[in-house]
Amino acid sequence: MKQVIAHGDRLMLSVDPGGTTGWLLFRPVVDEEQLTGIGIEPLEWGEEPSQMAFCNRVWSLASQNHPSTKRGLDLIVIENWYPREGVRTWEPEAVEIIGFCRWVMNNDPERFFVQEVSHAKSFGTPAKVDHYRSEKVPPLNVGRGGEGHAVMALKHAILFVNTRWSPEPRP
Repeated sequence: MKQVIAHGDRLMLSVDPGGTTGWLLFRPVVDEEQLTGIGIEPLEWGEEPSQMAFCNRVWSLASQNHPSTKRGLDLIVIENWYPREGVRTWEPEAVEIIGFCRWVMNNDPERFFVQEVSHAKSFGTPAKVDHYRSEKVPPLNVGRGGEGHAVMALKHAILFVNTRWSPEPRP
């Protein structure tokens, strides 16, 4: 059994926004198998192709109490994406989802965190990711063994709980 960490039974959402948005709803927990002693307890996860359905999910999580914590969403950690020179893809959904999530968390720096994809990829090693995919039963099978959007959300969650490092990049 995992023990919820000292700062409370917090409900957190990690997001990989885009045309298909990966997400992971989790709680930070004491995990002595991790070097930092902190891990995550996955509660729900998914990959949502509908931008509006995902935004509705975020709004519901923020405005209603979740059965596992008896409270609404406390925090969002999200992958950054912005249009920049030299990038040939344009995903307006990513920018819109980031803005919506920022709005839901009132742009509060204690509740809304933006991370670079490269930081999550380098920190979320295969061994760390596999630690949260050892079970085959939901929700402990995050990403179903693939390397999709839910797995990127998992990597952002792992980076956040272990470092709480989330610089706001400057375009």
